[in-house]
Amino acid sequence: MKVALFDLDGTLIDSERYYFSIWQELMAREGYCLEKNFYQSVVGSPTSILKEKFQNHFGEIPKFDQLFEEFMISRKRAQENAGFPITNGCHEYLKYLEKQKITCGIVTSSYKKEAEKILETLKLDSFFSFGVYGDQVTKGKPDPEIYHKAITIANQPVEKILVYEDSPNGILSAVHAGLTCVHIKNFVDPTSEIEQLVDSSCTDFLEVMSLTKKYSK
Repeated sequence: MKVALFDLDGTLIDSERYYFSIWQELMAREGYCLEKNFYQSVVGSPTSILKEKFQNHFGEIPKFDQLFEEFMISRKRAQENAGFPITNGCHEYLKYLEKQKITCGIVTSSYKKEAEKILETLKLDSFFSFGVYGDQVTKGKPDPEIYHKAITIANQPVEKILVYEDSPNGILSAVHAGLTCVHIKNFVDPTSEIEQLVDSSCTDFLEVMSLTKKYSK
């Protein structure tokens, strides 16, 4: 491994659980029951296509634009405060990669400004040499465009690049770009499809650390 690529939400930070709780409250107010199974299916998608996915599932939601605006306000407030737990072992693993002179990059559906703010506030920004963000691509995950861009920036063969993702959309994006992916089991429950696509599944980065010999080649 020469390059490690990390998703942000749900991978480095436990934010998806909080976003789900916001959406649950907003949807319940309008008489809808937001199931975890459905929400897990949209995790990792760019915010620009959430309306389409929600309305494909629930049908017409008259006040969706208002709900989305309220969600984004709550989301922005949380991001500004960086009020998210960091995944166990995250600092330790990033320090290990830094010591091994492995280049690290962020590949996230979040927009550049908000993602950089979170990384800076949580003191994770210094570990990353580059990032590719949701507002820098025309197609979001699960499309592989964002990882194709990351591969170009990394300037390494795909077999020397390892990806860490938590969501099916993110994993599909990475795998379709020809990359090896490790699943970080967070808010999204692993499925048989995901287990078949990924190289391994880990509860956190402490477990990833136990596999370092496997990925150090």
